[in-house]
Amino acid sequence: MRSATSYFNGTLYRKTLARFWPLWGLWGVGWLFLLPLNFLNSWLRYSRQSSSNALRFMLQDAENVPSLLSPGVFLALLFAILCAMAVFGYLYNSRSACWTHALPLRREALFTTQYLAGLSFLLLPLAAAGVLTAAVEVSFLPMEQWGTALSALLTWLLAQSGICLFFFSFAAFCAMFTGHILALPAFYFILNCLVSGLWALVDALMSEFFYGYWSSSGVLTVVEYLTPAHALSRAVNYGVGDEGNQLSSPVTVAVYALAGAALFLVSLYVYRRRHVETAGDVVSIPLVRPLFKYGVSFCVGLCFGMFTVVFFNFYSLTALIPFILLWSAVGYFAAEMLLKKSFRVFRAWKGAAVMAAVLLALCLGCLADVFGVASRVPAPGQVTSVEVMLDMGYPSDGGQTLSAYLDDPNQIQIITALHQAIVDNRDREGLDPDSDNDYTSAYLTYQLSNGSELRRRYAGVPIRAGDLDTPGTVAHAMQQLLADRELVATAYGFDKFLEDGRLTGAWLDRINNAKGELEYNIYVDDYAQELWDAVQQDFAEGTIGVRYLFDQGGDRLKGTYRTDLTFSLTAYRKPGSNQKDYSVQASPASYDIDETLSVTLTPNARHTLAVLEQTGIFKEGYSLAAHETADYDPAYPDTAAH
Repeated sequence: MRSATSYFNGTLYRKTLARFWPLWGLWGVGWLFLLPLNFLNSWLRYSRQSSSNALRFMLQDAENVPSLLSPGVFLALLFAILCAMAVFGYLYNSRSACWTHALPLRREALFTTQYLAGLSFLLLPLAAAGVLTAAVEVSFLPMEQWGTALSALLTWLLAQSGICLFFFSFAAFCAMFTGHILALPAFYFILNCLVSGLWALVDALMSEFFYGYWSSSGVLTVVEYLTPAHALSRAVNYGVGDEGNQLSSPVTVAVYALAGAALFLVSLYVYRRRHVETAGDVVSIPLVRPLFKYGVSFCVGLCFGMFTVVFFNFYSLTALIPFILLWSAVGYFAAEMLLKKSFRVFRAWKGAAVMAAVLLALCLGCLADVFGVASRVPAPGQVTSVEVMLDMGYPSDGGQTLSAYLDDPNQIQIITALHQAIVDNRDREGLDPDSDNDYTSAYLTYQLSNGSELRRRYAGVPIRAGDLDTPGTVAHAMQQLLADRELVATAYGFDKFLEDGRLTGAWLDRINNAKGELEYNIYVDDYAQELWDAVQQDFAEGTIGVRYLFDQGGDRLKGTYRTDLTFSLTAYRKPGSNQKDYSVQASPASYDIDETLSVTLTPNARHTLAVLEQTGIFKEGYSLAAHETADYDPAYPDTAAH
């Protein structure tokens, strides 16, 4: 009769626990100080004041036990690799590996026993700390508060155990692929952040090659979830939810715990096929060695290639590509040296040449925009909404930047036309500094009808005065955008300014006094509401809030004053809350200025000028400062003659 296969050996398990007791002892003592001893200390400290205070503070501490999960993630990340190095350390020395595998134990029993011993280093001290903490809570807290305190403690114990399960399983998985004790922590920490690191490299490369490229937030979310330490640290944020205090994403913790169980099975499979003779090798699995060489070559080529370009200030693709190829070869030979444990590796030049050819093809493909990344502009019908941040030209007042969500089809069409013009004219030569030209910027985030997202950012986009009447140019598209009064009103924020607060003041900036000198902060608070209403009338008539593409154009200098009219919005914050109360009934002493909105005055703003006449400032010798093209110097606007 055949005996069943044994997957566990109690003697080996106990020997491993006894051998490495300082490791799990340090882990356990740390949690003893963080939980039960900390509770006892709190009771002794608070009870000196009054027993009621002690109970109240202890209950608060008990409810906030899951907040220890945030540092617990990084503690588990560190101790998991130490435990794996301890229990699987016999794999990294030929003598100990041969001796251990000569024991009358199947490989399944060896691996499972050592795995459970290492996992016990983490879980048993957690359980002991949890039991002692529960005893303290039950001893000092009233019975009606036991449920709240113990449920929070159970949340901490389950989540911390799941985190430890994943990180230790991941460390055991890494341990199976190397035969060198120092390579294990290197692989462990590198693989923990490999996805985010690779994405950072690829994202930086695409930013260099693709004009206007801006990585999608959807991709960043996937990258974050595939970076365990980052994803788990966000998942265990403990705060107030709809049903009281809870973890921000317990499902994420559960998924990672299940991933840890799966990694245990994969590690067992690899261990059964691992050769004892690979002890001392950096990579112990033959099938993984090519992946290691080419992966190191790829990462070193991109990372150090871009670093070299930045270090020497060689900001050009013609310099970037050769450096990427050079460093990829260096990375390939360095990986070959680690695998062969020898410096005589230059005969492997064919592999380095293949990797360089692959990277060259990748760079040339990006340069030629084979996949249409740089030239992609969504059709207006494919866009459900677009978040924009656009430079709205001159004057430099509250309407200089348009930052808004747009879902109106006509406005979306204006934005996509501007986007198309920017893309189509990206290869044109720079501006002539002696002509009336300028630059603009545009940051666009499209939400498409298929549920995807497209983001682009363009800084320093040239605008040519000679292109104003040429369709398809940036200047023409920008002129169409500035002609849309709804977009201009959105840029100023007229529709939301008073919704967010209470109008409390107004003042004039850059206004001439009787001596012809510029003054600032000439207050006209008593006429703030009348001035606001007048500005709205003038804006509706198109005599104020007119935008210009070029700062030095004759229309801009003649059509505007240098004087700005600024309105102040006042808000009241309720004590202990982030919520704002803009009601008039709130205590005036509690109000603080929260926002301001400035509007450049114009000679044609008849309603606003009429109200300013009523304020009496002109009778006091003040006058609005006008641009005089003969004396006006844009580099020193405050010193121009008036």
